[in-house]
Amino acid sequence: MRNLLYLFCLILSSCLSDDNLILVKNSGTAQGSFYHIQYLSDGGVNYKSQTDSIFREIDSSLSIYKEYSLISKLNNGQNLKTDLLFNEVFLAAEKVYLESEGHFDCSISPLVKAWGFYKDTLGDSIVIDSVKFRNILPFIGFDKIKLIKDSLILPKGMRLDFNAIAQGYTVDVIAQFLQEKGNSNYLIEVGGELLAKGKNADGNTWRVGVDKPSENIDKNERFQFILNLENKALATSGNYRRFYEKDGFKYAHTINPFSGFPAQNKLLSVTVIHESCMLADAYATAFMVMGTKKSKRFVKSHPEVETYLVYTNKNGEWNTFISPGMKNRIIN
Repeated sequence: MRNLLYLFCLILSSCLSDDNLILVKNSGTAQGSFYHIQYLSDGGVNYKSQTDSIFREIDSSLSIYKEYSLISKLNNGQNLKTDLLFNEVFLAAEKVYLESEGHFDCSISPLVKAWGFYKDTLGDSIVIDSVKFRNILPFIGFDKIKLIKDSLILPKGMRLDFNAIAQGYTVDVIAQFLQEKGNSNYLIEVGGELLAKGKNADGNTWRVGVDKPSENIDKNERFQFILNLENKALATSGNYRRFYEKDGFKYAHTINPFSGFPAQNKLLSVTVIHESCMLADAYATAFMVMGTKKSKRFVKSHPEVETYLVYTNKNGEWNTFISPGMKNRIIN
């Protein structure tokens, strides 16, 4: 659900510390976005075909854009058993739903559809009708949906959408695959969500730049900050590039499940670092709904969720909040 761009600030040399380790790079399109994977492989073994298979397998389970996927069939009322991929994501979504007091809610699909955010061209033919959106609210609420072993209890009229967590999950699954193949030095990025392990080709910690929350990219001053990402996952969420304007008002893609309207707060972007890319992805979305004050309180009581917030003050000026763990990683 994000089109955030990252530049991996890497200086790669042809001289590696181990003659058998060769840097392999794979890239392409998947899950409606781009992916970039780099890893130091013994003998230069290329796993692109296997990682492409992982993308297809996850799409077959979790993509609402594929009619044949498990989630699409469940949303359409088919009585099917869930699979391991679906179950892992469901339980993670439930965890963040509870921790965020409902601000992260994967049952918002009917609202996302009503607001037109599933369309390529945003805002076309959308009528802003508060009654219409309020009438959808009874069909929202992740706590109404139950997973009992491999059986999903989905009330009539409700639909699931794991877009806010699936790309992070995909990163974790690919990382697990590389680890199982004996690769412990890699950087994986899918749709702006990423995970770094080990070192780059120069034997240094992977270095990542995160864009400023601006509608247009300034190539000379594009980064809000640059950091060392060591054995952690990173996800960023923002409302500054996916939105539409109607009748002079801007409507962003992050929906508040309580009001039925796009979230309205001072947050411009959220970057989260966590052990799990799936959870970093979910927390970043949750904070965009929660807003600045609630997000700050959450982070202070959850130090494992390292966070960088960019928000505006009452004068419209940019301010930042940086958690202690995140602050220690930033180099510029």
